[in-house]
Amino acid sequence: MKMVTVAVDERFVKSIDALIDSTGLYSSRSEFLKDAIRKNFEEMLKSDKDLKKIHEGMKELALLSKKRGNTGKMPTKQERNEFAKEFLKEKGWL
Repeated sequence: MKMVTVAVDERFVKSIDALIDSTGLYSSRSEFLKDAIRKNFEEMLKSDKDLKKIHEGMKELALLSKKRGNTGKMPTKQERNEFAKEFLKEKGWL
């Protein structure tokens, strides 16, 4: 395991210590911080996967729009809604 030094605002340190003391969920400040980092990392990985999925979906939607005759100018709100509904149906999401 690699040791990392982190500067934390004194207010947070006091709050963390108080939570550790009152809840007993962590044996030390270090264990609390490692768990917080682990949880944040997992959330970021999930968000990254979701963002990639959205980006790929948008590329597919743009291709569908072009295939349906969009010339590159901004489609109307009605056209965008129709493209989006068709896309969602094709994906089985609607």
